[in-house]
Amino acid sequence: MVEEISTPDLVGKSLEEALKIAKENEVELVIENEIEELDKQNTMVKEQVPKAGIIIKKGSKVYVKY
Repeated sequence: MVEEISTPDLVGKSLEEALKIAKENEVELVIENEIEELDKQNTMVKEQVPKAGIIIKKGSKVYVKY
């Protein structure tokens, strides 16, 4: 059985922070916009799906937009 977790809150976090949090929570981070020009430390997550607090299975995808 796959363990369930609460979706971490990534909104307002930098790409670098979001990647770290995703790894710690064992979820896959999917970036929905172009990342070639993104500054990993200064670009903040504006939106995520599923929203923070929703119960998901470990290994699920969390989609973010910057």
